[in-house]
Amino acid sequence: MGRELTPGVPAPLVSNVLASETEAAWAATLHPFAYELPADTDWIDFTRTRDPVGDLRRLSDEWTDADKRNGALERSVPPQFLRTAVIDDANRDMAVAADQKMAISMDPLHALVPAQRFNDERGWAMSGFAVPVLFPEVSRWPWEAVAKLRRDQNMIRFRAILREVEEEAAAEAVAGGDLEAAAHRAYRRHLADAQETVESIGTVAHTTLRAFVIGAVIGFATVGITGPLGVVAGAVAGAVPGAVVDVRNVLRGRKTRGWVAIQQQIDAMR
Repeated sequence: MGRELTPGVPAPLVSNVLASETEAAWAATLHPFAYELPADTDWIDFTRTRDPVGDLRRLSDEWTDADKRNGALERSVPPQFLRTAVIDDANRDMAVAADQKMAISMDPLHALVPAQRFNDERGWAMSGFAVPVLFPEVSRWPWEAVAKLRRDQNMIRFRAILREVEEEAAAEAVAGGDLEAAAHRAYRRHLADAQETVESIGTVAHTTLRAFVIGAVIGFATVGITGPLGVVAGAVAGAVPGAVVDVRNVLRGRKTRGWVAIQQQIDAMR
């Protein structure tokens, strides 16, 4: 504030009378367009939501209590007054959206509330989310189909892949990305890696043959044995170990990438 020396002319000297670190400003992103739409526009409405009540209010309060104990969120939004307001408003909107089955859009400040739940060590115990995101139809499967998948020997590796997908998607969500889209991208990367790195039997045969030829040459040059016996000696010295290693790599690759068979079974039941 400052004292005007000349009416209508800003004061030459001003000083702060109120300052706070809990400043936050938010403006509606779509509502201003209401003033620009033609008067006969009937395909968009702006409305206010009601505060949750009953069980929905209790659910929102449970989320709020857990978020207030979230150390990761406290580090992201240190001022307590601001953090409390952000938590209350974010959980109110998420509860209303969940009840009405609506999608919501959050500004970066309020988005910290759900994002930092992935980094919480006390209030939030995150459970797996990859299955309902990647395979939402699983909930409609008969128990016989679920039991068949559980008995598959590749299920252990498949679950491990899903945990890796959840870790990658959670990291992207914390950085400001979309959790569902991130989960799909991470899973597609794992599928692509599994398909691109599997070696074919033809490649192994070619490698083994090349090792045999090189081994034979080495046999002639270094072992001092000529003729057919030299070829055999060279093969034993150079080709066989290489062939064994290549075959082991293929078998190991098939074992670690066998989880793709689970994906194929899921596709067949869709």
